[in-house]
Amino acid sequence: MEEIFVPALGMAMDNAMLLEWLKQPGDVVNAGDVVAVIETDKTTLDLPAETSGVLGKHRYAANTEVPAGNTIAVVLAPGEVE
Repeated sequence: MEEIFVPALGMAMDNAMLLEWLKQPGDVVNAGDVVAVIETDKTTLDLPAETSGVLGKHRYAANTEVPAGNTIAVVLAPGEVE
């Protein structure tokens, strides 16, 4: 299981806005696939999957503020359950 999380991009960054999900729970994802898009006070970032597998449930809805460092979803390996 690999976590997809909101990176802390600086000491002053507390939260980011989860703008949209590009992949849905149950979708197969490959390493490097962009799963979600977030916006900080300075930039918009694509959040990729680091490993291949199946996307687990979304832990936050689109258009929700997410604290830096929080997991927004996981990528499950074959046979793993959330």
